[in-house]
Amino acid sequence: MLVSIIIITLNEVENLESTINSSKKAALMSTGKKLPIEVIVSDGGSTDGTLELAEAFADKIVHSQKGRYMQLNAGAKASRGDILLFLHGDTLLPRGAIIRIVKIFQDSKVLGGAFKKHWKWSPDISLSNFLDFSVKFWQGFGNWLTHLIKEFPGDNAFFIRREIFDQLNGFSPMWICEDFDLSRRLLKYSKKIERDFFKKIKYKKKIAYIRTPVKTSTRRFETYGFFKSVYLWFKIYWLWRAGFSQDQLRELVPKYITIPQHAKRSILRF
Repeated sequence: MLVSIIIITLNEVENLESTINSSKKAALMSTGKKLPIEVIVSDGGSTDGTLELAEAFADKIVHSQKGRYMQLNAGAKASRGDILLFLHGDTLLPRGAIIRIVKIFQDSKVLGGAFKKHWKWSPDISLSNFLDFSVKFWQGFGNWLTHLIKEFPGDNAFFIRREIFDQLNGFSPMWICEDFDLSRRLLKYSKKIERDFFKKIKYKKKIAYIRTPVKTSTRRFETYGFFKSVYLWFKIYWLWRAGFSQDQLRELVPKYITIPQHAKRSILRF
């Protein structure tokens, strides 16, 4: 069972090597044997040395138009795996992640899923006591909520069976929330009740949740501030859930950047 790890990038020279290395280590078993994986970098036009890093460490590079859904779909199209695992360029897989995924998919009822998530702060950043408490609270709340409703942000390392991904027609053409959209469609698909020839009810399918966390960078918090970032996330998500179009979301949240860069900060306070 081949796992295709699809990493989307746009000027990720600061993070890409660590992300690819974590992906390869995630496939190592305690015996030293490595489970079959392919690491694909789907790039949206990097100009900072990201492509040179990808050539050195990835198995395949895909040149795509800029845009998360386009890069995700382009990476999936170029892959050969039975399982697709989608990663942001600043998200690190835990050791044994691929083993856990393969084991989960031994259950034929499992369609896909994602990981628990922890935020990884830059080592030169210090937090006020109140902000440290707030960060831990929201991290815990976010993990509880995604586990409960099975709607996953992209930096939770979403994975899915290839045949199901194809049946769902991949990621929809969206500026934002393409990750929530696919996981919602997957959840809806999993709840379908099928009947066989004799009208016997077949069991519903499953969405998995792996409690060993991935680690994703906090560069958005470090750039824009923690509370502003959380506010924008909630605003975008609930406007989308309320039925606002992608053009309306762009107008209502014009300053939101999907891939921010690190800010030169040493401390975050309330």
